Amino acid sequence: MLSRAAASLFWMARYLERMEIQARLLDVSLTMALIDVPEDREEQLSVPLLVSGTRDQFWQFHDEVTPQRLIDFLLLDDRHDASVFSMMRHARDNALHVRGNLSSDVWESINRTWLELKDLSRRGVRESNASSVFDWVRERSHTFRGAVYGTLLRNDAFHFLRLGTFIERADTTARVLDIRHVMATQSMAEHSTRSFFEWTALLHSLAAFEAYQNTYGHNLEPMNVAELLVLSADVPRSLHSCLKEISSLLEQVESGRAQRARRLASSLYANIRYGDRDYIAERGLHSYLVDFLGRIQHIADQIQKDYTGW
Repeated sequence: MLSRAAASLFWMARYLERMEIQARLLDVSLTMALIDVPEDREEQLSVPLLVSGTRDQFWQFHDEVTPQRLIDFLLLDDRHDASVFSMMRHARDNALHVRGNLSSDVWESINRTWLELKDLSRRGVRESNASSVFDWVRERSHTFRGAVYGTLLRNDAFHFLRLGTFIERADTTARVLDIRHVMATQSMAEHSTRSFFEWTALLHSLAAFEAYQNTYGHNLEPMNVAELLVLSADVPRSLHSCLKEISSLLEQVESGRAQRARRLASSLYANIRYGDRDYIAERGLHSYLVDFLGRIQHIADQIQKDYTGW
């Protein structure tokens, strides 16, 4: 596969995955802001900005964090790359570059989302209808993944799409877990009820609330949450699940140049696969996740060097 096509497929999938998690984070943060007392609302509303690394950019355009300004900035603002609008535009641009590698169903799912999003941008989104828009973003992301699974040949185009998805998912899970875990841990000493909502927000942000209840029941414990989102092989957004897919996909890509990327991914996967909650507790979850984020970024960079020449 040509390096430009590989890069376009890889980044198209990353943008679409990033778009979905942005909608999830916004939805959860807006809900949490309604629950919290006024002095804590800015902290809740800032979570999507912290995860996406856009807090400084936000303050360049706004002088106060409010629900409506957050919606405007992270949903439809085309002045920066972290908005859902910009992500979808980049995803469609990349899809145009590799139109011949996509099935008609995959292309249509992307193009239709872009057209509907442009119409939505013209009409605007208010706080009162934002939740339905977030649901729509998630639905369109699921439609894309369903089209990929249901209609694409299991060739390198498919593999690069999936690599982009799981690299982005692993990175985002680690960032959300790190930020929300710190907030939840701090609130435990102050107010047990608020702490419960913090853990719930973390799990909902990563679509893992039902998985937690099925595994551990209704009692929310910090190390159980960490174990679920880091070590569980059965949770779609866990670090274990993502690294398992990344390692497998790298073995399937038809290229002899990717030994370093495969070695890096296999090493990190083995670290998680044979890790346990005691090791995470002894090291500290924050330290563990910071190391993970550095290593997953190294893997992403190496994939691009091996396959795209960047």
